[in-house]
Amino acid sequence: MARDLLLLELITTRIPPRPHRELAALLAVLDDQLERRTLPDPLAHRRPWSPGEYWWHHRLYDESHHL
Repeated sequence: MARDLLLLELITTRIPPRPHRELAALLAVLDDQLERRTLPDPLAHRRPWSPGEYWWHHRLYDESHHL
């Protein structure tokens, strides 16, 4: 699934402030692209959120195309 690199989340919490800001800015751009290229899952409300789930787990996208 897109953006399912928990390593990215771990890194953003453990790097110094300046690289953290730079990585966060890059991820914000990529997240914006992902959000624009996907649709909200209309059935997501039926599934409870699980620990470790993020907003992109509740989006629909065509997995045959790389984002």
